[in-house]
Amino acid sequence: MSKKMIRVLGLLLLFGVGPGVLMFGCGNSPEQSTEGAHGSETQEPTKGPRGGRLLAEGDFATEVTIYESGVPPEFRVFFFEKNVPIDPAQVKLSIVLRRFGGRVDTIAFTNQKEYLLGDQTIVEPHSFDVEVVAERSGKTHRWTYSSYEGRTRLSTEAIANAGIVIETAGPAPVRTVLKANGRVVPNEDHLVQVIPRYPGVVREVRKRLGDPVAKDEVLAIVESNESLQPYEVKASIAGTIILKNVNSGAYAREGESIYTVADLKTVWVDLNVFRQDFVRLKTGLPVVIDAGEGVPKAQSRIAYLSPFGAEDTQTLLVRAVVSNPSGDWRPGLFVTGEITVDEITVPVAVRASALQTFRDWDVVFLNDGELFEVAPLELGRRDGAWVEVVQGLRPGQRYVAENSFLIKADIGKSGATHDH
Repeated sequence: MSKKMIRVLGLLLLFGVGPGVLMFGCGNSPEQSTEGAHGSETQEPTKGPRGGRLLAEGDFATEVTIYESGVPPEFRVFFFEKNVPIDPAQVKLSIVLRRFGGRVDTIAFTNQKEYLLGDQTIVEPHSFDVEVVAERSGKTHRWTYSSYEGRTRLSTEAIANAGIVIETAGPAPVRTVLKANGRVVPNEDHLVQVIPRYPGVVREVRKRLGDPVAKDEVLAIVESNESLQPYEVKASIAGTIILKNVNSGAYAREGESIYTVADLKTVWVDLNVFRQDFVRLKTGLPVVIDAGEGVPKAQSRIAYLSPFGAEDTQTLLVRAVVSNPSGDWRPGLFVTGEITVDEITVPVAVRASALQTFRDWDVVFLNDGELFEVAPLELGRRDGAWVEVVQGLRPGQRYVAENSFLIKADIGKSGATHDH
């Protein structure tokens, strides 16, 4: 078992027994507080005939339900006198929801004959501190209770020990990236064919394949057919022998290359891009080249777009020039390239590492001191580092950017249900 896995398991065990952990489920709050003529009391939540939360004072009772079958979640509230349903038109009702992070929703109601209907969609998560105020026959009834979903509390020590990283949501650059495969080839602008000036017999070969050479260094000795005198064949540039077509005693024909010398301090990376993506490209766009493990990624830009396509693959060639002072980028290596087609700064973004799934949502976990709560998001553009948030998060809100899976695991242990 790897050290990383051992650490993760240890953190999960820590969260299972660590101090300062509270878990809440929507509709499974540990207590219900009612405030009215008789002060406040603590008791287990009581269910009404429709499965909602039943709030009672004397003979008068209010059943608060969140109805979400075939419609966006909405409050439907029913009323009873001595357990007998009464006309909701007799009651003036308001509900205030105080959510994580300071948001307050005030719900007004209209009469629907059998119940009062709230005037707002109750957005997820259904996690809030609730205040219910009902006025009937000149008397005001007031109840407060908590209904939490996807919320947990961790001590400051547990947060630090788990390596949980908190960041603040705000603007960030999001790139649109096109991926392509290719290979490293010599830079042909720094490559020469070594051709003897006169044909003749090769008397001496001084360089082998892969040898480095200096400018004007002697590569071979050839005996001229015309003068029968030996002469030196020199390298016109410094570089590396990448092709050798000569042996001692062989005949060097007129116009034939006996060596190819390449300066590999820069190389070309030729990428193959499918035709439907090619129209999105232009010279100068940034490219990140990846040769795999053992070679650091390289930053470059598109230097050349081929005017021709490949018949067999229906791709077109895109070329970038890569600096290669250490020689890591060897011709023949297969590589992948990430071309940034465009980059835009979005108003709100989160780290890609922050995202988790909760129920059927994409979420992050908001943070306020020792408290954490799930926040469902509507997402937009994304790249490997950042994800745009279209809805569900405001600039300035704090969220878990790293090790968010530990928060999800801790909330999951509560067995919280989506019960209203």
